Amino acid sequence: MDHDVLVIGGGNAALCAALMAREAGAGVLLLEAAPKEWRGGNSAHTRNLRCMHDAPQDVLVGAYPEQEYWQDLLKVTEGQTNEHLARLIIRASSTCRDWMRRHGVHFQPALSGTLQVARTNAFFMGGGKALVNAYYRSAQRLGVALRYGSPVDRLEIGQGRFVAAHANGERIRAKACVLAAGGFESNRQWLRQAWGQNERGEWPTDNFLIRGTEYNQGVLLRHLLEEHGADRIGDATQAHMVAIDARAPLYGGGICTRIDC
Repeated sequence: MDHDVLVIGGGNAALCAALMAREAGAGVLLLEAAPKEWRGGNSAHTRNLRCMHDAPQDVLVGAYPEQEYWQDLLKVTEGQTNEHLARLIIRASSTCRDWMRRHGVHFQPALSGTLQVARTNAFFMGGGKALVNAYYRSAQRLGVALRYGSPVDRLEIGQGRFVAAHANGERIRAKACVLAAGGFESNRQWLRQAWGQNERGEWPTDNFLIRGTEYNQGVLLRHLLEEHGADRIGDATQAHMVAIDARAPLYGGGICTRIDC
């Protein structure tokens, strides 16, 4: 085998997987589809982590207990939530910041005057860009092999097990693969297919601006669904929608384009 673990993707999920695999002693290769200057996926545009806590913790005030967090999730998902996985994430959110700090992530208190978030959310010092930069520095220090501009277009899977990935014409083998390559929100054709036309025959998604990365095309998601029979879950029209400045670029405008009012 060329590698112990192959991680496909370059955002928060991929980086955490790569770091934890390396900490466990595995040889790791991470493939990021974007060039280095646009690395990090949508994680580069984020700004905070929602954390469970039963008492004040460093940058967090008050308490945000498990049951309240769980009820908040139920509200935003209208009950369509896997309780086992949700509670696993909720409980881990109370302790993961120590691990993040060991990899160079810093936190800051919420701005004064923000509603409730000082109690529920821990903000990254420098935002998501600083978060992913810290993880990349840690990955390099630990010996994770990194390749930018390496989009994977297909996977080889035999008898239910990963065999190899194909990127830029190269066949890359590994004992295991973590697929964290993002969604399809930047694939305009797929958005049209998911949302359809309105009663006037217009495509509502043509008006969407994608404040995140342009590299989330859903190539591997489509490949797994159509070629390998992966299970579907959820609604393709569900998304995190916010009002953003109409002058924002089509892709990559980030959190600074958001309108709060």
